[in-house]
Amino acid sequence: MDGSRIAFKGTLQQLLEKVETGEMIPKMQASHAPMCKFMTAFLVLNGIRHCVPLVHAPTGCALLMSEWARRSACCERRGVPLEPVPCTTFDESDVIYGGEGKLLEAVQEADKKYHPDLIVILSCCTAGIIGDDVEMIAQEAEKLVNSRVLAIKSEGFGGDFRSGYEDAFKLIMELMEPPKKKQEKTINILGARVGPTATEISEDLKEIERLLGEVGIKINAEIAGGCTVEEIRRAREVELNASWCYDWGQKLGDLMKDRFGMPYSRTGLPYGLKATEEWLLGVARPLGMEKEALEVIKRETKKVLPELDCLERTLKGKTVIVEPTTVFNGPIRGLAMARMVEEFGAHPIVINIHPYTIKERVPSIKYLLETGLNPEVILTKGVFRLGSYSEMWQTEEELEKVVQGYDNAIYFGSSDRYPPCPVVNLGLVSRFPRYGFKGIQNIARLVETALKDTSRPRSKLFKEMIYG
Repeated sequence: MDGSRIAFKGTLQQLLEKVETGEMIPKMQASHAPMCKFMTAFLVLNGIRHCVPLVHAPTGCALLMSEWARRSACCERRGVPLEPVPCTTFDESDVIYGGEGKLLEAVQEADKKYHPDLIVILSCCTAGIIGDDVEMIAQEAEKLVNSRVLAIKSEGFGGDFRSGYEDAFKLIMELMEPPKKKQEKTINILGARVGPTATEISEDLKEIERLLGEVGIKINAEIAGGCTVEEIRRAREVELNASWCYDWGQKLGDLMKDRFGMPYSRTGLPYGLKATEEWLLGVARPLGMEKEALEVIKRETKKVLPELDCLERTLKGKTVIVEPTTVFNGPIRGLAMARMVEEFGAHPIVINIHPYTIKERVPSIKYLLETGLNPEVILTKGVFRLGSYSEMWQTEEELEKVVQGYDNAIYFGSSDRYPPCPVVNLGLVSRFPRYGFKGIQNIARLVETALKDTSRPRSKLFKEMIYG
C-alpha cells in the first residue's frame, strides 16, 4: 500500500481519540459540510403526516425543500399525499422592517387553505439575522387557528446538521400528552425520518415491523417516519422506546427517559444475525416477551441457514473493504456492516469515514466501541483534503491502491467504483431490507453474485464517463 496516499490508518478508537483532541479535524469545514440545520430539521418534521412546515424565509429555502424533499423524492409511490411547503417569501422590505406580521398572516392562510393537524414554523438565516421571534408568533397564531402551531429556530448558522435533527425531535415532544392509559406490549420506534419522502430506507423499517409483529409487539408510532400527530400525542402511553437507527434515535430516547421516565432500549443497527438477535431481544426482554422473541429468532434463523452458510463460506478469511459514504446513508450503517462481515470471519476495513462525521456522532461511536466494535479504519488524503464523498478520480485512484495492498479483498460499496477485486454492489439493496433476516438473505445473494462475476470485464467507457 502506498503510504503517501493515506491520511490515517488505525482503529476506530484511535481515530476517535484524534478527533476529540482536534488532531484530525481540518480547518476548512465548508469543503465537506453536510446539510444545514434548517434542512435536517425539515426532514424530521417532513415525517409527520398532515403537518405543514411553514418556511419563514426567502423563496429559495422553501423551493429547495419542496422540490427535493417533497417532490423529487415524493411519496406518490409510497401512498402518502404530497403536502405543501408554504413560504413567507422574505423581501428587502421584510429585512428592514421585520417579517413577523407577514408570518402571522401566513399561518392563518395555511390553516385556512390546507386544514392541517400541525403547522411548524421554521426560521431560516434571514429571519434569524434580523431577530424575528418565531416562537412568540407561533403562540399568538395558535389562538387564531384550528391547528396546533409550533416553531423551531432553525437558521443555518444557529447550529450544525445534527442540531437540526435533535432540536426537531425535541420540539416533537411538546405534542406528547400525559398518558391516559397504558398500551401493553406496545413501543415507539424513534429516529426515523422517512415520512412522505425517501429520506431513509423504509424497507428496513418494514423488516423491523414484521419481526416485532411475529413476536406479538405492537407499534404505536414511528417518530417521525410517517406518523400522525395523534400517534405522537399518545407516545407516552407505550411501555418502551426503541431505535430505528441508534444514531438518531438515542437523543430522543434519552430526552423522553429524562423528562417522562420512559424506558429506552439501547440497541445498534440489526445488520447480521447477532445484531438482529440483540435488537429483537433488547425490545422483547423489557416487555416480558423474551420467550416469544427467542422462538421467532429460532424460526427465522432456520429459514436463512443457506444464506448464513454462504456468508461464512465466502467471507471467512477475506479482507472486506467497506466504504460507508457511497450507499450506506451514513457512517453508522457502514460500521454496522463492518460488524456483520466480522461476524462471518472476515477482516473489515472501513475506508473514508471523514473525521467531521465522527465529530458529529461521538455518542454513537462511543456506544459502538462499548459493544466491542473497533474495526480498522483507513482515511485517504483525497477525501480528507477535498472533503467530498462523491466519486472523483482522486478518491477512485486511492481506493484502487488501497485494495491492491490485500490479496483477498472484497469491496462493499457502490458499483460506480472500480477496485481490482469483487464488488458487492450494495446499491442494489437500497430498495430491499438490509436489516434483520431478510437483510441477511439479500446481502448473501449480493456477495455470491459478486464472487461469481469477478472475472467478467467491466466497462472502461462507463469508468471514463464517471472519472474522466
